[in-house]
Amino acid sequence: MGSGAERWLLTYSDMITLLLALFVILFALSSISPKKFVAFKEGLNRAFSHVISSTKGGQGLLQQTSLVNTPGSHNQIHVNTNISGNPIASRPLGQQSPASPGVSQPPPGSASLSQIYSQIHEALQQKGLLGDVNMTSERRGVVVRVLADKVFYASDHATLSPVGDDVVDTVAQVLRSDTNDVMVEGYTDSQPITGGPYTSNWELSSMRAVNVLLRLVRVDGIDENRLAAVGYGKTRPIVPNTTAANMAMNRRVDIVVLAPGQGNVL
Repeated sequence: MGSGAERWLLTYSDMITLLLALFVILFALSSISPKKFVAFKEGLNRAFSHVISSTKGGQGLLQQTSLVNTPGSHNQIHVNTNISGNPIASRPLGQQSPASPGVSQPPPGSASLSQIYSQIHEALQQKGLLGDVNMTSERRGVVVRVLADKVFYASDHATLSPVGDDVVDTVAQVLRSDTNDVMVEGYTDSQPITGGPYTSNWELSSMRAVNVLLRLVRVDGIDENRLAAVGYGKTRPIVPNTTAANMAMNRRVDIVVLAPGQGNVL
């Protein structure tokens, strides 16, 4: 046999040595001294005490991750953050404010729905624009319903006409002195779009709502944080699309002045 015939023994002996070292390490890990472990825990607690403070009634680093005053107590005010990162106080789910159960508190300066309705109605009446809108008062807010055929240049276009500009500007006069949020909603009839710059009723209704919102912001100076726009297309008719008159009623933009504290929600 050659001189290298038994070189495999070197590899075998290395493997045996490594296995022996592995078992020694496993045996060492399985035998933990309670005293040494306690000393290790206390050392960590002292080292990190300037970074992590133990909660009241806790056990230092070994405490549960819940940061409550006492174990099992969760009836606390939590803090969330909005998009800008500012803290916002909120209550746990199911817990209502004792001042107004089930209803969020209106922000300062918000008017009641009846006041908003009266102010907008009077402003439109003084401008002679009541015949161009329909007004209703609903639970969610005051709805100023503007028929598209009266305030937009063409049936398949989203550009406001001079009458439309006057209606939006008149409503904005009331909105400037208040803080209620406003939802602008666009709607169409059930007829498919066959021409013009928009390919669907979704696009047309959304663009009409956006154009009304942009005039409220850019021309009338309404705070954009109070506004939202949405297009519903043909999905929410107020009357069946069975006659030309009904279709004209469904082609509309609703300016909804939301109830105090409700916020811009769909």
